[in-house]
Amino acid sequence: MTNQPHITVKDDGRVRIITIDRPDRRNALTPQTVAEIEASLREAADGPEIGAVVLTGSGGHFSAGGDVDHILDIAGGDDDAALLTMMRAFHRLVVEIWESRLPVVAAVSGIAYGGGINLALVCDLVVMSADARICEVFVKRGIVPDVAGAYLLPRIVGMHRARELMLLAPEIGAQRALELGIANVVEPDADAALATAVAKAHELAAMPDYTVALTKKLVNRSLDADLRGSLELEAVTQAAALRSKAAVEGFEAFRQSRGKGRR
Repeated sequence: MTNQPHITVKDDGRVRIITIDRPDRRNALTPQTVAEIEASLREAADGPEIGAVVLTGSGGHFSAGGDVDHILDIAGGDDDAALLTMMRAFHRLVVEIWESRLPVVAAVSGIAYGGGINLALVCDLVVMSADARICEVFVKRGIVPDVAGAYLLPRIVGMHRARELMLLAPEIGAQRALELGIANVVEPDADAALATAVAKAHELAAMPDYTVALTKKLVNRSLDADLRGSLELEAVTQAAALRSKAAVEGFEAFRQSRGKGRR
């Protein structure tokens, strides 16, 4: 008997909407879940039809984090390597989102705990509903942050705030997440958050794909580069971008509009 899919996928024009579809488990994540998201994102990036992706959850919640029953089953077994295999499945999704040419917008409502909120952090934009509640719950479970949380959170909120959120593990609401820079936008409810996420994804998909991909890469690489390394990458990337069709058309349109303005 095959496992039921853990996600649903819908393409809305040039936007792919990936929904974690385990509402009975508050969209808890297993290796199957993340592998399905990874495969759908990679498929979208492989062709020109899709220009941006929205990642969300069903049943009013984004994700409660790792599936506790699945984790305990593996942790209680005799195969130590199985735990590393599980973690590396999550890590492959993190890398896929981070390195994808496609921008990914997270639409977060309800619960986003542990690996759930960290999965949202790796996305390029985060839209939350007013009822969203997030928590870096790991220390309360006797474990350390995963799904790249310890890498991402200090870069978003600063070191001291990251320590506070990870060592004390408070639950915070969407408005506080907005103040800390975790959320880009807060909307009144889950439907509005998803609608805004999709709208922003359409805006991104309307941009030149090549330019969006290069800009995403440039910003992500800057996090771990010194100034000289970042400038060199910028030079090489800009040289490539300036030869693209999008750049030629963009500059030509600007030149024509400037000429009209002078008359």
